[in-house]
Amino acid sequence: MNTFALSNLEGPQGDDNTPGLLGYVLTAREDDFTTIAKAPKTGTTPGETARIVADHVFKTGKGFTKQYITLDSNQLKAAIVGERDGRGLKVSFEGFHPGNRAAALEFARVVKNLGLIMLVPDADGTYLQVGSEGLPVELACDYDSGKLSSGRRGFTVKGECYANGLYIYEGDVTMKP
Repeated sequence: MNTFALSNLEGPQGDDNTPGLLGYVLTAREDDFTTIAKAPKTGTTPGETARIVADHVFKTGKGFTKQYITLDSNQLKAAIVGERDGRGLKVSFEGFHPGNRAAALEFARVVKNLGLIMLVPDADGTYLQVGSEGLPVELACDYDSGKLSSGRRGFTVKGECYANGLYIYEGDVTMKP
């Protein structure tokens, strides 16, 4: 199918369309992959070029790790950026990870200098992939102690990357052993 041809877009037709994201994300370092799967550039059916159906392949002993994010504190957005003849998306993620345990402090320190591939599950459990080969997502974690009288203690996790489009990842999810 010519990806520049338009196709019909139906409404929900009674199907669920629950907003929001689940309470976790999966992340992996870009350099932990031997192959980062991609969506096809052309297809024969509508939506085919927005689906990554092949499996990501990791180096031995590597895979995705799971990070808890406070439910209903996380959001994924994609906005058009660029000039008329070269537009793309700026994808942004924000969520909150509570507490100041040593593992969270270490995670915040380490990820600030890494390129990552992130799988973000929507409320239906569909994984949206954030970051791609050469255009990884970069995370920044801002800490807040909160106050005794109010607030919350932990990290606001923000991620940004540039992309050609948003993609659904349907391949196998390999978790780090």
